Amino acid sequence: MQLIIRLLSDLCTCSGDTHNSLVDTDVVYDENGIPYIPAKRIKGCIREVAQEMVELGIADAEMHEIFGKEGQQNSAFSLSNAYIENYEKVTAALKKCHHAELKSPQNVLNQYTYMRTQTAVNSETGTVQENSLRRIRVVKRGLVFTAECNWNRKVSFPELLGQAVSLVKHMGMSRTRGLGLVEMELIGLDKAQKETLESDRWQHVLLDKNQLYDHNQIKYTVRLRSAMICKSTQGNQAVTEDYIAGSKILGLIAGALKPEGYSRLLESGEVIVTNGYITNGEERCVPGQISLQKVKDQRYDSNGEMRIKDMLLTDPLEIRDKQMTPANIRYMDHTGTIEDVETEISYHHQRPSDKSVGRATGLDGSSFYQLAAISPGQNFCGYIYAGREQTKQIIEAVEAMGEVRMGYGRSSEFGEVDFTLDSVEKREEEHKIVRRAILTLGADVLLYNDQGMFTTDVRVLEKELCKMTGCRDLHLEKPYIQFNAIGGYNVTWQRRKPAVYALAKGSTFLLHSENGFDMGLLNGKFAGERVTEGFGELLAKEPAESSDVVVKKVRAEKPAERMVEIMSQDTTGILDGLLQKEFEKRLEQAVRENLKNENLFDQKQMDNMNAAIAKLRVLFGTEHSYENMKNEVREIEKESKNSLCTFLIERVDPEEIGKQVEAEMTEAYGSSFKNKLTEERLFKKVYRAYLAELKYFVKTNQKKGDNKE
Repeated sequence: MQLIIRLLSDLCTCSGDTHNSLVDTDVVYDENGIPYIPAKRIKGCIREVAQEMVELGIADAEMHEIFGKEGQQNSAFSLSNAYIENYEKVTAALKKCHHAELKSPQNVLNQYTYMRTQTAVNSETGTVQENSLRRIRVVKRGLVFTAECNWNRKVSFPELLGQAVSLVKHMGMSRTRGLGLVEMELIGLDKAQKETLESDRWQHVLLDKNQLYDHNQIKYTVRLRSAMICKSTQGNQAVTEDYIAGSKILGLIAGALKPEGYSRLLESGEVIVTNGYITNGEERCVPGQISLQKVKDQRYDSNGEMRIKDMLLTDPLEIRDKQMTPANIRYMDHTGTIEDVETEISYHHQRPSDKSVGRATGLDGSSFYQLAAISPGQNFCGYIYAGREQTKQIIEAVEAMGEVRMGYGRSSEFGEVDFTLDSVEKREEEHKIVRRAILTLGADVLLYNDQGMFTTDVRVLEKELCKMTGCRDLHLEKPYIQFNAIGGYNVTWQRRKPAVYALAKGSTFLLHSENGFDMGLLNGKFAGERVTEGFGELLAKEPAESSDVVVKKVRAEKPAERMVEIMSQDTTGILDGLLQKEFEKRLEQAVRENLKNENLFDQKQMDNMNAAIAKLRVLFGTEHSYENMKNEVREIEKESKNSLCTFLIERVDPEEIGKQVEAEMTEAYGSSFKNKLTEERLFKKVYRAYLAELKYFVKTNQKKGDNKE
């Protein structure tokens, strides 16, 4: 289904952010500057109407079935953010454009929004209240937004949702002051549209189902279509993890299999699902070693590279008299390229139970709160280890999935993903006997001691590794360790899980054995508890000959397309609109340049300047073309004023200025630019800027004269 929102008036979906001093209340927009309506706002408005229907005695139980009940039942439908029409085409056009200053978020935002200025009046004095001047940004009326709506389960009366949607008439702030009038409609998709949509987006299995092995390594990828909240292991949604826990993928599969199928899956052998980490291209990155350190304040060189030290292999003499600090590398691939996970914060509020109060007060269950999430557009990759029959079960379940949503808040604006099983390989062990190796924890490791208690004692890990390799003299040396608290929240029981400490991912050790050990029995294997959920992943490799490690933050970029080619492919008009706005901005700059010469006027002309400007402003308000204004200037009887006004008006010809700017833009953007302003609008644009600059020019020169005296 699709939810259509038509703006019948300007709309302000307050973001809670203030990025500069020019706007006090801003709208919600994405990284490109395109405004959107968050799903939580939409769902809140629909739920508010549904509550009014319940209060009128209409379908009480059915509404709870659809919208859920706090602490008891989840919502029966999910809703995405609402984006402008042709959103994907607009973002594709902006992505291809390589002129960063042209497609800056603020420039793009100005295509869809404008500023409103308002103030408050003192009811007693009838004058403006002090410090009440405010500027708010609003989305222009007439725009149409669309959101995707899908049922998560069957309900008794699905048509009630459409009725509630159609009753929503206002949203956003200042609803009683002319903003936020909307028309909302929920439309279904016909069978052909639905099949096309599902075939385009819901192809979850890309691997060859006929090429399976007794022991399989299945690569999965999660592509974020919207922001995703991976609540921290302490169960806090104000902080998000920067990876997708294996337990989330396992839960997704379990939900598709249903309880009976999931029980059969686990009965037929152990299944392991690793954490999903950020990718560089198609490669899964791994947690950076904690042992990697750099010289304090060290920067990347001009090539985007930095030479740092692996302290496991560093001789103290190498770093004598150097102050070393952790490199703080979260993730990196096998080439040393660093990948950082982008996160974002969104601000929300919950209104009081008394809906006559339109804002959060901190009382009656209302509150302001923030949610941290992984930003959309990023890919995460991991592996599923399973036997032949288990793999068949997993593939069958994943194939039957429709829309996939994961994480906290997935029934509203968060957690929309593309989940795919990309490839399957035979899981094989590579055996190699070594005396020394570097061991990095690829995931948090949970360990029990002999008393059955959770522990972070390295000796317990050492004992576990000896058991895995069969090597009795295997020792952990030079440990670089971090710890992490593992907890969570059980939604069904509404209780927090017990918090336990674990050895954190990225912790690094030097392994040593005089008799030698098989490194293949550790690399890619799992140690400790809850390995099915991705805990305990081990990464082992041979030590390098040098302690130097080169890391980099650069990646190859595709050659940019020419602007003329991009413009020909853009059917949305966004680039044309940006170029037109840039043209208007450059018109003002060209006028400003025209008055930079301080010796432009003699003293006699400067004495009569204010009168001449006042006359031109009167003519500008009545005339609609440059030629008409020139004719009126010629009719001025007073000779001194006539000559000065003629000089001023002949100095700036809108048509000439327009052609000059067109030539500049054609050269700057490599595409023949033609101004789309009418003759009258071009005249108004140029002379509005010209008269303002003349006033400023006169005031500036008067101040200089006063200072000389």
